[in-house]
Amino acid sequence: MKPQAALLVALVVVSSPLAADIKDDIVAAEKRGFETWASQDVAAYGKLMTDNAVAIYASGAVFHGKKAILADMASDPCETKSFNFSDTNVRVLSADVAVLTYRLTQDVTCKSIGKLTPTAQVTSVYVREGNEWRWVSYQETPLKK
Repeated sequence: MKPQAALLVALVVVSSPLAADIKDDIVAAEKRGFETWASQDVAAYGKLMTDNAVAIYASGAVFHGKKAILADMASDPCETKSFNFSDTNVRVLSADVAVLTYRLTQDVTCKSIGKLTPTAQVTSVYVREGNEWRWVSYQETPLKK
């Protein structure tokens, strides 16, 4: 067996458990984000994203950068009665980049826009900064029931 082929086989064998660990870490990070957002803890929520994060919501609102996302959160309080993730899937692009997709079901009402879309398909991109996974991109697409 050529050395390159042996290395490829070794990477495939090693990457499967690594990918499973990363999936668990990413899904846990996303849930922490929703819990922190639901509790309206702006400072804690800010620690979960990169400075250049982008958020695109089902409502059509788009926010570029951590400061804009946190300013919106602080100025538009929302009441979260429930949220749930299903059909989670993580695609590991590298040891430091992963894409999470899932179906979001939520019961949330915000001061400025009222009731949020009850179901959406979500895509979140995460990057590892040091030992922490932080989201850099979040996008919701509303779903019809």
